[in-house]
Amino acid sequence: MYKIIIIGAGFAGLSAAKRLSRCGLNLDITFFDKKEDVDFLPLIPDVIGRGLDADLLTCRIQDLLGKKIRFFKEEVLSIDFEAKQVFTAGSSYIYDFLLITSGSQTNFFANPEAQSYAYALNSVKDVKALISALQKNRFENFVICGGGYTGIEAATNLCLFCRKNGIAAKIVIVERSPGILGPLPGWMKSYVGDNLKKLGIEVLLNSVVENIQSSRVLVSGGRVLEKAMLIWVPGVKTADFIQQLPVDKNPQGRIVVDEYLRFRQGCFCAGDAALFTAQGNPIRMAVQFSIAEGAQAADNIIRSIKRLPLNKFQPRDLGFIIPMANNRSCGAVFGLNLKGFLPTLLHFMMCIYRSYGLRNKIGLTGNLAKALICIGSLRRRRGKC
Repeated sequence: MYKIIIIGAGFAGLSAAKRLSRCGLNLDITFFDKKEDVDFLPLIPDVIGRGLDADLLTCRIQDLLGKKIRFFKEEVLSIDFEAKQVFTAGSSYIYDFLLITSGSQTNFFANPEAQSYAYALNSVKDVKALISALQKNRFENFVICGGGYTGIEAATNLCLFCRKNGIAAKIVIVERSPGILGPLPGWMKSYVGDNLKKLGIEVLLNSVVENIQSSRVLVSGGRVLEKAMLIWVPGVKTADFIQQLPVDKNPQGRIVVDEYLRFRQGCFCAGDAALFTAQGNPIRMAVQFSIAEGAQAADNIIRSIKRLPLNKFQPRDLGFIIPMANNRSCGAVFGLNLKGFLPTLLHFMMCIYRSYGLRNKIGLTGNLAKALICIGSLRRRRGKC
């Protein structure tokens, strides 16, 4: 019986587990994650402004894996490729095939003040801590460090939160590069920038957070923001154990994989932890690619066992959406540039479809329907957000 170890319960890992458990082979599959639950990250920012029930964004990992796969709530600390062993704090485990799907985590860039005082948005636990702070404190400023996807979503949802609760607070996005949203198309950056301006959200480019003192944030240029909540979303990195592996990685720690999603004989990587290159460029971190990579990696493990030639991974880009909480979203879907309410609706429909468990799908459908009605009411009364 072949021993297969999967590390990480994200979209890629769960997709691979599903494929392996239904392949018809007699496999010994062991699944590791340091948490007992898996969180649905695409809707985390909407808990802030739209008031989504955070508990609808989480599900027990074992419930999703079924009875054919053994799950261990243990953090992987290291891997010995020569001995084909995975080490945790409590034990070691032998594998014939290894699949790393441990995703990504918040990168604090070795900033101890950020780790102590800033709020991340990479889990249900993170957003619950943020909501608790909003309920206990009256912030005058909100500082979002990072002008990427999550930073934009967080800023617009904070705007919605303030409007709904009658809070007059300043919202500032701090981005170290010359523009928001990295390599995305110019029309999209302009559209998002205009929407942020209409909402009264300030964007500071070529700027960094220089100093953090509890609720006091100093931004480059000498600007000081008092009574401030700092939300830290400038980037992500891979899990700590990956940083120590003797394999090719990019600066984020993503493992360089070949056309078969393999980085060593019998070892595969998928999802955000993998760096797959298509047409000369690394594909972006995205749910659609994680799910497809997980399934493809599982197929290639099955083909390896059957001694069949491996299949190349051929990514299919369906598009992407930048959802903003006032429903003036934008994106590119099936080659079409979309703006306004339609991309918002498409985003939510896809999130409901991909969320975990029937209970969560039904609950999110009701939550999001109420949220969209609420936004319409607010816009009619106030003209914004």
